[in-house]
Amino acid sequence: MGIMRRIKDRVSTWSRSSRIKPQRVVAAVCFACACALVVWILTPDQGGTAVVVANRNLPPGSELRSQDLTVVEFPTRLVPEKAFTSVSDADHKRTSAGLSKGSPVTQSAVLDQQALPEDSTDLLMPVRLADDSSAALLEPGQRIRLFSSLPDGGSDVVVKEVTIARLVDQGDGISAESGQLVSVILSSSDAERIAEFAGMPISFAILPR
Repeated sequence: MGIMRRIKDRVSTWSRSSRIKPQRVVAAVCFACACALVVWILTPDQGGTAVVVANRNLPPGSELRSQDLTVVEFPTRLVPEKAFTSVSDADHKRTSAGLSKGSPVTQSAVLDQQALPEDSTDLLMPVRLADDSSAALLEPGQRIRLFSSLPDGGSDVVVKEVTIARLVDQGDGISAESGQLVSVILSSSDAERIAEFAGMPISFAILPR
């Protein structure tokens, strides 16, 4: 009987020591969930979104053709806002800024053809304004006067009045240059006048409504 009692006591002691405590179960579950979350965050997104990109360097004002464009898969998290996803949607539009090879083509990178009436003889032209801070005051529809500093000092009026069609975002796909790029509505003669000041800093004044 003594031997049997000792065996029974030892089995009972082993059972009590081997019993899993609820706290340990909860801790193990939390640890497993944390590990799963870390793996999920660090795992690359295998999905992609079709984005239209330039397949060669394009200067401002270029008319986009299908041979200038191609579609590539972008990680969904890196797709620029308002990016074109079909070549046909971007075909025949004009660039409002320079595009480098491989740059995504976005709505901000093309001129807004809807800004002009169908029977209008005016033009849309990209103009880079020298003062980024002051350009924050601008919005589409405003009329502005353009000025430029002269090499020998002083300044000159470039164009007395143009209308802003769009403020072009400095997003992906637009050549990195200082100054706010705007698309303006103007006559062909005013466009020629602005072209004479190419490469010079252009400032502006907002005209009253």
